[in-house]
Amino acid sequence: MAYVLFLLANAALFVRPAELSDAFHGVQLYLYLIAAAILCSVRGIHNQLSLRTMVQQPINLCVAGLIVAVVASHVSRGQIGLAANGLVMMVKVVLYYAVLVSVINTPERLRTFLKCTALCATAMVAFSLQDYFRFVSEWSGRDDIQEIKSRERWLPPEAPRLLRHVPEIDGVDSEGGAVWIFRLCGLGIFHDPNDLSLLIAVTTIISGYFLLDRGSRIIRLVWLAPIALMGVAYYFTFSRGGLLAFGVGGMVWLAVRYGGKVAIGLGALAGAALPVVLGRHADINLSGGTGQHRIQVWSDGLVQLKSFRIAFGIGEGTYADVAGLVAHNSYIHAFVEMGFFGGALFFGCFFFPVYAIFRIKKDGFPIEHPELKRMLPYVAAILGAWCIGMASLSRCYVPPTYMIVGVCAAYLNLVGFHQPIPAPLQTFHVRSAARWIACSGGLLVACFLFIKVFARYG
Repeated sequence: MAYVLFLLANAALFVRPAELSDAFHGVQLYLYLIAAAILCSVRGIHNQLSLRTMVQQPINLCVAGLIVAVVASHVSRGQIGLAANGLVMMVKVVLYYAVLVSVINTPERLRTFLKCTALCATAMVAFSLQDYFRFVSEWSGRDDIQEIKSRERWLPPEAPRLLRHVPEIDGVDSEGGAVWIFRLCGLGIFHDPNDLSLLIAVTTIISGYFLLDRGSRIIRLVWLAPIALMGVAYYFTFSRGGLLAFGVGGMVWLAVRYGGKVAIGLGALAGAALPVVLGRHADINLSGGTGQHRIQVWSDGLVQLKSFRIAFGIGEGTYADVAGLVAHNSYIHAFVEMGFFGGALFFGCFFFPVYAIFRIKKDGFPIEHPELKRMLPYVAAILGAWCIGMASLSRCYVPPTYMIVGVCAAYLNLVGFHQPIPAPLQTFHVRSAARWIACSGGLLVACFLFIKVFARYG
């Protein structure tokens, strides 16, 4: 029952009835479903968050530790009220993760979860794409786009908007008038072109996993439809971050399945062709425009860490107060808001699964279960795509990020369990802790060096 309820709750993250029909307005279906799943998973959640399990699975330790990091980021500034709000927010996210890793306890359940996620994402993207074409036909050629965009910029997130998708100026015409493009947005927490493009990349990888399943015979060809839909939808997001997610995800898949040399060779060919094929999507410029502006926003945040705030940060949810915008980089965002303590924990959520998969491939670790063995390059590709996608998004505290982390943790748990003698693939000990802290520090130093080299003022 807990597994079915969790599948329904996860589906509600993508296909939100309140946004599809006015009859469901105000009905928080996701909260009801996830609450029911939590109640049915109490024993499993307790096991996943026990000290013994967190030592055996360091990913759990990092995710749970973020509750402490969020609270500490506010308490260190004397903001008790904000600490309470942050505590509630992060507990919800951690419970989502804990339910995921507790109910996905067989390879069949993991496979079904991936299938349901891809199908729900496909349904949401299809609806969004249909609405996008209707929106473009309504708004093309209007003279008041800039006025309405400026007015809606300061509306609270929950306020209704006329602009359901994102208009952006993409040059001028021969008469000096603005040329507008419209960027596709999804529903709910994916109501941002870059968020949606990252989901599109992950959905494409999952669809590829089922398409290449030889055991499914002819029915597997059905998965060509979601892949084609994702390609069309990605184009209309006009997202450079999404392109990086596709590229890194593809290279990781090639590296894990065929080896690093194949990945590098094909990656170089693709990198040379993309600027010609995709135009604006592949135009990544750090010296000016959006790229340079984001670097300056990163700099405004990182400068806050040149003080006693290096330990616990400036407070969860306060990045925009010091930089005017969120960081559009989850790693920098986490370090600035939660300090080195919280930033290292957030980084650890991805460091530990990346390192575990790296050791599986490098050491030739035998994966006994055939479906888990076939799944490895796809799980690695999903992880790689999300990791690089977060370099252009601030998504430290939302369930989809911990869905990816949870899928990786559940996969590694299953690989360890399906050995002749079940044992965890990695444990938390002095050497692993030292490796994690060193890499966290290296990442933070690299961010400072990147800013120093590429930031341009005046």
